[in-house]
Amino acid sequence: MNHFMLECPCFHSHRVMLLQEKLRALGISTFDLPTLLGATSIDSSRQSAVLRLTCAFLNKTNQLQCL
Repeated sequence: MNHFMLECPCFHSHRVMLLQEKLRALGISTFDLPTLLGATSIDSSRQSAVLRLTCAFLNKTNQLQCL
């Protein structure tokens, strides 16, 4: 999970476009698995947006079927 979500070069462009840039726009600078799963100290008003971005990433990369 960590490799796929944070490191895999195959999904780098999706990761940057769908996650990193949009997380920064939400004011979130931490980019790790707990953040992407909404399990860290993210403000509750932003948690649903973070989870939607994570789901969009999973959908765009067609990896939901693999999990």
